[in-house]
Amino acid sequence: MRRENMHLTLAFIGAVSPAQLDDLLNLASELRAEPFDLTLDQLGWWPRNGIVWAGSRAVPPCQRRFFDELSRDLIARGFTVDARAYFPHITLLRNGRCKGLAELGKPIGWRVDAITLVESSLQAAGSNYKVLARWPLLEAASGDEACMQ
Repeated sequence: MRRENMHLTLAFIGAVSPAQLDDLLNLASELRAEPFDLTLDQLGWWPRNGIVWAGSRAVPPCQRRFFDELSRDLIARGFTVDARAYFPHITLLRNGRCKGLAELGKPIGWRVDAITLVESSLQAAGSNYKVLARWPLLEAASGDEACMQ
């Protein structure tokens, strides 16, 4: 995976129509959350799709609410959301074949400070990602409820 393609997926949407894209752009522009740090503390491999990943064993409750709220908003707008529990991870390698993985020697801090809507396309040379829009996450003002607003 090329460095510029590494990202933390909040929700995988799949193919969308132009009208759905407009809806996604509107939804993302309405989201409010504070930046947060995620600790990537394990390596794994999903044999079904050959994905080698770095993931987080735990998501703080504040960030869990953010992911849950996003899923509810997507469902309310007619998008299909994976029913499995959210597992924050970063794809490191596609089409990997592993007999076993070493332990991650030292946890990696990943700062989440923006939401980005990305279009992905699979090609022979690998995945290509095109950023369609980006929204910064903002610190709560003094006295505001922290996390998700």
